[in-house]
Amino acid sequence: MSNRFLVPGTFTALLLCAPSSFAAPVDDWGINLKAGSLGAGVELSKSLNDNFSVNLSFNAYNVKNTDNINGIDYDIKFDLESVGLLANYHPSGGVFRFTGGLMYDNNELKMLGKPTAGTTYTINGTNYTATQVGALDGKLTFNKAAPYFGIGWGNRPGEKWGFSADLGVLYQGSPDVSLTASGSVPGLAADLEEERQKAERDLSHYRWYPVLSLGVYFRF
Repeated sequence: MSNRFLVPGTFTALLLCAPSSFAAPVDDWGINLKAGSLGAGVELSKSLNDNFSVNLSFNAYNVKNTDNINGIDYDIKFDLESVGLLANYHPSGGVFRFTGGLMYDNNELKMLGKPTAGTTYTINGTNYTATQVGALDGKLTFNKAAPYFGIGWGNRPGEKWGFSADLGVLYQGSPDVSLTASGSVPGLAADLEEERQKAERDLSHYRWYPVLSLGVYFRF
């Protein structure tokens, strides 16, 4: 028998006898609804095969509060907003998975101080009256590009619906602090800059943001 028929024949036999891991991949779409430390979220999920899937996620939430700090009333607003492109790997094709990817991090904290008449600010060791400072505006922001890595359960390719849980960390970098006042008395701008730099140093260890979420997913 000619050898030219041997190689194609052997290749065909191997394909016919290939294990299930080489079967046609799972090819479905899904919607994931979740809530957690990134806020309320929705994800569009696409399965690539029995072990891999990718998610496009959007999360948002905001919290508003009023607090009195050192005799000054502050309006405080914490805005959560992020968009992520994530990949999931199910090592055994089961519910356990590793998740990693990149997120657009638009989380920020805003504080607006509104001192009442007769109160004072102490800024960098210097006392200023409420009239001299006016409104005091502070903001914390983070790196817009934030890598994410975590583990999770659920969101298995091919499964029509189920519950999910995620535990991970978002590397958002050291926060950037801005601090401004509507007043313009001599020395105020320099003292505000010193306070801003101190705040950034004090907050520099908040580079990692913990991520915990629970949800439900549907596939079609």
